[in-house]
Amino acid sequence: MINFLLLSTVILAGAAGDVSVAHGMKRIGEVNRFSLIALVRLAVRIAKNKYIGLGIFWKAVAFFTFIALLARADLSWVAPATAISFVVETLAARYLLREHVSTTRWAGASIVCLGVALISL
Repeated sequence: MINFLLLSTVILAGAAGDVSVAHGMKRIGEVNRFSLIALVRLAVRIAKNKYIGLGIFWKAVAFFTFIALLARADLSWVAPATAISFVVETLAARYLLREHVSTTRWAGASIVCLGVALISL
């Protein structure tokens, strides 16, 4: 039961982190200049963006929970099981970020679900 709670935390926190960072970067806009001054300005904008800060927090929660889970369970189960985050992130991209998700991507997410189900047997 504890392993399932830890795994759920890894998945949800990791997905929340990715969605937050993606939202923050969409607000910052496309990066198309790579001069030193442009990169410094970009770094300052990233550091000031609350969504990116929130994303970093959630990714840290996911990382430390992942470490705790590895202390309790086999990597051969933990790593593939965390792949369900691809499905969670696809759903979040579609419904929270309003991204277009193609049929091919939905099919890929479904295949990941099947793979995770096989691993957990």
